[in-house]
Amino acid sequence: MKMSRQSGEMLESHGTLEHDMYFSHELTGRQGSMGILNLIEMDEDEELILGQSKFKDEQHYHEVMASIGFNDIIHYLDGHIKDIVEMNRVVTSSFSTKDPRESQSSGEMV
Repeated sequence: MKMSRQSGEMLESHGTLEHDMYFSHELTGRQGSMGILNLIEMDEDEELILGQSKFKDEQHYHEVMASIGFNDIIHYLDGHIKDIVEMNRVVTSSFSTKDPRESQSSGEMV
């Protein structure tokens, strides 16, 4: 967790709008829905933490990542995290607030 916080601080120092960490509270589904435990297998001694970095847009993301690419500290943290965390169990994804359906050539939303 300390390294994740340091990575977040590094991202913010290079221009990321925000970097937040979320600690698990309830991992089972409610009202008939699935929970995250239906999707991710966890051992009893493991804890699920979600991290979120926010950028202005995709271009901003690439600018920040290019800036960090030249920083030796972020490479050290990345390598050290890989020594502690089983990276094949880490899930990463990206999302955008821009609806890709809005940029269709017909101008209509699907």
